[in-house]
Amino acid sequence: MSYIAFGLTANIDLIGNVNEQFYDEIKVSDKTEPPSIINTWEEFCTAVCWNMKNGTGAEYIVTDESILNSLERRLEWKLGIGGTGLQAASAASFAGYNTIVNIPIMSNEIRKLVTYDDEKLFLTFDKQGSIPKHYILEYSSLGRSNRLIFRKLNEFTPDIIASSFVQKLREKDVKVNWLLVSGFNSFDTSTDIDTFLKNTIAFLESLGEDKPNIHMELASIWSLEEQWKIIKTLRSYVDSVGLNEDEFRELLGIKEDLLSLTDEDLLSKIEVGYRLIDISNLILHTKQFSLVMSLGNNVLNWDQALCNGNKLAFSRATKGRICNLQDIKKITTGSRSNERGQRLRSLTENRKDIIINPSFVGETVSTIGLGDTFTAGLLAEAPLIKSRNWVK
Repeated sequence: MSYIAFGLTANIDLIGNVNEQFYDEIKVSDKTEPPSIINTWEEFCTAVCWNMKNGTGAEYIVTDESILNSLERRLEWKLGIGGTGLQAASAASFAGYNTIVNIPIMSNEIRKLVTYDDEKLFLTFDKQGSIPKHYILEYSSLGRSNRLIFRKLNEFTPDIIASSFVQKLREKDVKVNWLLVSGFNSFDTSTDIDTFLKNTIAFLESLGEDKPNIHMELASIWSLEEQWKIIKTLRSYVDSVGLNEDEFRELLGIKEDLLSLTDEDLLSKIEVGYRLIDISNLILHTKQFSLVMSLGNNVLNWDQALCNGNKLAFSRATKGRICNLQDIKKITTGSRSNERGQRLRSLTENRKDIIINPSFVGETVSTIGLGDTFTAGLLAEAPLIKSRNWVK
């Protein structure tokens, strides 16, 4: 049986909305870009206001738990699953794909919240106990919707890859086409990231010659130096890398909103990013389009995967929940495509190194988990490609 494997993090999300009363309480006049590590309530307020002004999403580490406690008291929250691995696996299994997921710590909350088909989602874990919580703030401002993530320090230790996950992937009757590695932003020191990178490489090498294709999903992290270290360390082990527009902008140090650039400038920035990242297949997923840039593979083979990722993400955005295959077909059939995405697709249709698939257009109910859900749809239909030889 064929599977997609998803790792490497899972947590609980507390999801709240920035309402008018809350915004009035935290509103600050100084809307300068905040640091990735929040130490005071004032810095928290600045982070929310700056992102709302710019329509951006981001993730922050909060050093003082009293800030998160104060935040929790001020809003109403709903519980949901979190972590790229678990989010993506749940979305893929609910859409009918066979999945295996790594759970660093299994908890009763996860058992109650996870939406899955027993035959489609295989949960693997070694540990049980308390699981980290992320505070997710959704907002709508100036016609733009996005989300902010706040979490406490020291969520996980670097040994989050469950031995049961590794064993499942190595079973003879289990054929894994694609494996997602993610969660590098879960660690708060350079030493922990180094250890997790070593653990990840050892895990990948343990899969042997019959290894699956490897996709790495990046996320907002507290240090650009650490982000580039992750890319450089793993680039010879992975076949593709995925980012959203905010992560791409941050990684390349672009000051403007990426989607505000002209078509020519946007494509130029993507080309620069591809050369710097230097991973065979670059996947960029945005509100307007998704794309693959690749010099060594036939990008046309990615078109169905991009479209599938867009379908799963759009369905979740309009419903505010993970959707099954029937709902996905119903929601996306006849839906309009983003005009700029269509234009960019036409503009690049004769190129052999890039393919662009326009996003769908519709009312967004929630922005939570859309990138992870896109990744689920992408990997479910991604072409099997010949991996580069790993450098040991």
